[in-house]
Amino acid sequence: MIDPDPLAQKKMLKINTEMAMLIAMLACAGQALGAGLPSPTVDVLAWPRMSSSEFGCYMEQSLGHRDKRFNCSLMGYENQGDPCSNVDTYTEGPELPASLAARIHPLATQVQLSWEHGELQQVTLLLKGTLNEAEVRNAFKLPRAEAYLLSETELGTLPENIMDTSVQYESTQDSPGTGPSDSSSGVTSVMLTGFDHMGAGDVECRAEE
Repeated sequence: MIDPDPLAQKKMLKINTEMAMLIAMLACAGQALGAGLPSPTVDVLAWPRMSSSEFGCYMEQSLGHRDKRFNCSLMGYENQGDPCSNVDTYTEGPELPASLAARIHPLATQVQLSWEHGELQQVTLLLKGTLNEAEVRNAFKLPRAEAYLLSETELGTLPENIMDTSVQYESTQDSPGTGPSDSSSGVTSVMLTGFDHMGAGDVECRAEE
């Protein structure tokens, strides 16, 4: 029986060790890529078009925040405002405190709610940093782009209560835009639109109104 060459054994051991290290590094890299941007901790896609009274009660029950007016005790609310003569009532609705933003998403600093005629017209989440749009859309389970860029098939994947989505960027130096700027000081805005904005400039308000 021929004894194995000690030098050959050392070479094989070195090769096996290097391969094991490479496999471990690839596994770690795969885990990092798989983790990506965290998803929202609540179903924000269900929010657009919710009524102000429904959302107020949801916020009280799910997030433990009770709005002074729009809460689970509010019964029979009907919005009586209009964009011409009663704008304050037309746009009234509950607000989500900034202190609760991180409970919606770990990177969120604010969640802005736009109300029109008693329904949630748009949700805007402000996330810390200039984030990759594809990662943001993947984390929030959004289509690859805004509605006008999508095919009919892709439009069909949007929830019925959402007509469009947008990811925009802003910083202390720049006005809001569609391209990323300085990642260290930037803010990424994720917008979920339930229906088109309808303000005074979008309707024919009579002079006497």
